[in-house]
Amino acid sequence: MKRKDTLRNLLGGGATTEPAPSSPTARVPSGAVRAMGLNLGHLRDEAESLRAQLEAGAAVVDLDPADIDSSFIQDRIAADNDVELQALVQSIQEAGQQVPVLVRPHPDIPGRYQMAYGHRRLIAVRRLGFKLKAVIRPLTDAELVVAQGKENIERRNLTFIERALFAAHLEQHGFDRPTLHAALAVQSAEMTRYLQVVRAIPRTVILAIGAAPRTGRPRWLELQRLFTHPQAESLARRAMDAPGFRALNSDARFQRIHDALRQSTSEEDAERYWRNPKGDPVVRIEASGLTTRLTINEKLEPHFARFLVNRLDALHREFQADQEG
Repeated sequence: MKRKDTLRNLLGGGATTEPAPSSPTARVPSGAVRAMGLNLGHLRDEAESLRAQLEAGAAVVDLDPADIDSSFIQDRIAADNDVELQALVQSIQEAGQQVPVLVRPHPDIPGRYQMAYGHRRLIAVRRLGFKLKAVIRPLTDAELVVAQGKENIERRNLTFIERALFAAHLEQHGFDRPTLHAALAVQSAEMTRYLQVVRAIPRTVILAIGAAPRTGRPRWLELQRLFTHPQAESLARRAMDAPGFRALNSDARFQRIHDALRQSTSEEDAERYWRNPKGDPVVRIEASGLTTRLTINEKLEPHFARFLVNRLDALHREFQADQEG
């Protein structure tokens, strides 16, 4: 395809779009049809973001997929059965690759390229044996991860745990907090949650669960709390090794591990005590889901409840400073 034709397609002038679900040629399952519709919306958004680059003279070139390496930062968990990817493969097979990917010259290997975004299109054209349409731009490491993160935010198809892993990978590679915030477009409190979840839950458990597309932040935070128990990792391992675990979908695997931990720790969570130096059970601690209730026995420690309430602001500031640290 000539460059001017590519530009016309990207900007909507006579573009050929993927077949509508009602088309006789779109012989895909209903789930894949819906995924294809979402995918087309994502591609249109990306075409708009690339318009300025193309009009400014950025050339769209055909590259051999074998010459392209993935980004040095992982942002996705491999899916067992990715319906959206299957739909994308069929779309490119029928209508061609409508939107280029973004790559940079490989910083260490002459003649090769490194992906900034468009990993799924790269996988799709590899499966089909097609050339990959790409825009090549020189990017620093920070520019690459911000571009990669920006695409993921705009597409809104990374799950909570994939975003958390992306943040952790950036931190492990030495990027500072401003770069993490720019790449994920979140404020400090949300970034802290991402990093806390990945630090608390063993990486092997996260990868065994997978992307868990229907499992949101509250459930992952609850699982994080369950992993504070000393036996949590061994209980999770036992659930992961149980027959049939791998055959479950990602969200069901999350639920299986969550239930295993919850059931084994429910009695301990149901009622615990903080005791004063004399051994008196002054504070009863009751945990249920994301709620923890403290009941103070003022017969044993008069005025302790008032003292604690008066100290809450200072304790919260200390907690926030500790989390930021």
